[in-house]
Amino acid sequence: MAADHQDYSDLSALETELLDAVGGKELFEEKLRSFFRSAIDEVIDTARTGRFFFSDLEKTEKTYLGTKFEILLRDWLQVPKGVVLDLLIGDIEVDVKSTTGGGSGWMIPPEAFEQFCILLRVNESSAKCAVGLARARRPYLRDRPNRDAKTQFSAAGTKNIWWLASDFEYTPNFWSLIGDELRQRIISSGKGTKRLATLFENCLGLPVSRIQVAAIAAQDDYMKRIRRNGGARDILAPKGIAILYSETDRELMHQLGLKFGYREFLSHRALDDGQAELLRKAGHID
Repeated sequence: MAADHQDYSDLSALETELLDAVGGKELFEEKLRSFFRSAIDEVIDTARTGRFFFSDLEKTEKTYLGTKFEILLRDWLQVPKGVVLDLLIGDIEVDVKSTTGGGSGWMIPPEAFEQFCILLRVNESSAKCAVGLARARRPYLRDRPNRDAKTQFSAAGTKNIWWLASDFEYTPNFWSLIGDELRQRIISSGKGTKRLATLFENCLGLPVSRIQVAAIAAQDDYMKRIRRNGGARDILAPKGIAILYSETDRELMHQLGLKFGYREFLSHRALDDGQAELLRKAGHID
């Protein structure tokens, strides 16, 4: 967006507020990798439903995802609800709109006309997302609202969106990256500890959300099924495979050059002697 655009100063200030709230651009991108994954995995709810994919969701559940994104975003930013709109960021009320169908399918309600919006777009097939800021000025919107008086950005209007992230690769659903045979092998490999060990041994380098780990362990104390002293780490450490967790091993994971998101697990086999020494020193491999 050009500096002489009428929304430039407002959207620039809003971007600063957002990035400050999450600790800067690097942490924003790190958390964005897991933001949509966590929300979608919670609604899929593998542990209780036996479902694995976004395509398994009912239409009403896909609609509910918009509310889920809003709730998680408010928690992520640690900001309150607005009086009229979804969030209060600084002294600015902001509406949150999302689309899971690609394109610019955000439905803007009358109360958000002329107001600021955070626009979320997620494509589970490509595991790419976008986060944009815009002021929903009437000239940016289509002039044919639906029966609820909601409307969308016009093609020309989308040029006024300030993109914080566009075509950003978030953590994919790891079930979509493995075949049915391996999925069945993981699920049928034994109790919680053995299932997790089978998962992480066969899915090296694939980030796995904490929600999915809980689903695969299928036990209330699922974190115990990963730890040393009887967990999956004891099974894999002698094989030179480390199970790393972003909330406790973040710096080590950065040293190893790994890409991960918030509250994600990732298994890794050392690529060289230097990495092996780092992992051994941290107690992750024998």
